[in-house]
Parts: sequence; C-alpha cells; structure tokens
Amino acid sequence: MDVTLLIALATMGGLGFIFAGGLAIADKKLRVEENPLIAQINEALPGANCGACGKAGCYDFATNVVSGTAPVNGCPVGGNDTAIIIAEIM
Repeated sequence: MDVTLLIALATMGGLGFIFAGGLAIADKKLRVEENPLIAQINEALPGANCGACGKAGCYDFATNVVSGTAPVNGCPVGGNDTAIIIAEIM
C-alpha cells in the first residue's frame, strides 16, 4: 500500500475516535433530565398532533398536563378513554 493512503486512514480514524469520545462526554455532561410523567402521558395520547386541544401537539399537551396548566381531559381526539388513562398516570 501507498504510505500516503495509510497516513490518511490513520488520521481519519484517529479524528473519528477523538470526535466520538468528545460526543460521548458531551452527551453525559449536557443531558437534560425530563419528568418521566411527560413520556408516559405522551404515550397514552393518540399522537395525532392535530392541535385540537389548543397546544402545539401531543408532546406540548403532555408537558402542560404535568405542569398543571392543561386539564387531563383536554384531548378531544383521545376522548374519555384517554382522559381516564392520563388521570391514572397523574
């Protein structure tokens, strides 16, 4: 093999290793913890992201339910069954 090719492969491999390590460290240091109730409520919602509840989407609605600014029965698409599930989660 050509020496130039080996140098290029070693350089790119080393840079990839360094950047991967940096991303792994940044992932641990910059992680934002989220309330697990938000994920549970978001899973219970129908996922239509229609905005019928007056929020930007299902995730925004779930965030507002957990913070107390939206009622548990505020999703008209999910209906009464979804409201019962969300009330049990809360």
